Amino acid sequence: MPPHRAPFRHRFYRRSTARGLVALAAFAAGSPDVHAGRPLTVDDAGVNAPGEGHVEVWWEGVHQERGAVFAAPAYAPRALPGLEVGALLARDLHGRTTLSGLQAKWQWTPPREGGCHVASSAGLVHAYGENGSTLALTAIGTCATRWGAVHANLGALRTPEKWRPAWGIAVESTWGAVTAHVEAFGERNGPPTYQTGALWEWTPGWQLDGLVGRRQGRTLISLGIKHSF
Repeated sequence: MPPHRAPFRHRFYRRSTARGLVALAAFAAGSPDVHAGRPLTVDDAGVNAPGEGHVEVWWEGVHQERGAVFAAPAYAPRALPGLEVGALLARDLHGRTTLSGLQAKWQWTPPREGGCHVASSAGLVHAYGENGSTLALTAIGTCATRWGAVHANLGALRTPEKWRPAWGIAVESTWGAVTAHVEAFGERNGPPTYQTGALWEWTPGWQLDGLVGRRQGRTLISLGIKHSF
């Protein structure tokens, strides 16, 4: 995986029927993951090295709306190489709704220079005051190239009402301390989301990132920071 991130990648596109979760639009629908490493929404097949972790904090929302703030720590236990566990906490700045989640990710094959590797993840998200939770199951593939990497996700979201197949694909490339990406993701019978973004690792262990996107004619914006340890 690229050195700038070890995903708890994760990410549903963020939608809910509850008004208080509208500002979480970037988290509750469309992507097959609970959370992916910033600033991607599509997950990659990498995990943190055993004994290492990271914390991501970011804001995201629709243009000219208050949006929501997110915090997502992740850690890879030394005793179980290939496993990464993470959590998510989100707060809607409009409706004051709180969202929480947990995710486990398993890397089935190790990364190969110029090759492909695979992982899978399972995550659970719950909105405070809502009935039921959303379960996300995802198969993840990453192929490294000389110019960057391609990531593909295929999974399903289980809401209290039904199962919804979901998909995602992303392409990224690194130039020194900057990594840029383009991605698309969505769910069956739903509109796709298109995003582009970049991260800057300005010093070892610290990165700044941001993205812009479009979904159903609305502009999405996100800014964040990440610390790896």
